[in-house]
Amino acid sequence: MANRVPLNSSDLPENEPLPGERLLDHDYDGIREADNPLPRWWVMLFVGSIVFAVVYVPVVHIFNILPQNELRQEIALAARVQEQRELEAEASGALDQDPVAAGQKYFKTFCITCHGSHAEGGIGPNLTDAFWIHSPYEDSIRTVITRGVASKGMPTWGPVLGERKIKSLTAYVMTLWETPPPVPGKKPEGTEYDMATIRKLTPVAVADTTKRAAALQTRQMN
Repeated sequence: MANRVPLNSSDLPENEPLPGERLLDHDYDGIREADNPLPRWWVMLFVGSIVFAVVYVPVVHIFNILPQNELRQEIALAARVQEQRELEAEASGALDQDPVAAGQKYFKTFCITCHGSHAEGGIGPNLTDAFWIHSPYEDSIRTVITRGVASKGMPTWGPVLGERKIKSLTAYVMTLWETPPPVPGKKPEGTEYDMATIRKLTPVAVADTTKRAAALQTRQMN
């Protein structure tokens, strides 16, 4: 490809070429075009791209010489590893944004067998009234869930659920007294507490968006 050069330099007559410059035969409105070669690096890059294409297309797309099966296996393995990490993150509760909603989900999974679908009580006590065998305070609820109550048949959930899920369960249980169950609850057990005052002094956990964002960032980095 030829490059155009100005021929009206102040030190040359109009339309005169530079010394030693070769011009093409044609002109455009009196403008002559210089026949300058392309830079050597550009020509080598152009030729190299052609050579690469001539080798790449047959090897990859025609004769399938490259180990495509191994590549597919590695891609599939990476996808499975990523999926497993996502499942582990979800199972650990690291992706839970709303502790109360997460706690309700875990309650339906692990707790309704003993406490009923609406926490109205069954084998375990009613969690919706103002009567508590231990106490309705956050630390006490978390401790009971974590350590269990062997005398009452409640298992130790600490090793099974982990700290984050237990915190979410605690947050959910602390909201149950506000919504009486739609079915008859189990008769009161334990000591009656002023729940309105206690819950007013102990606000329920709010959405933990900072930790959720950190968990998502860790997943992307991995």
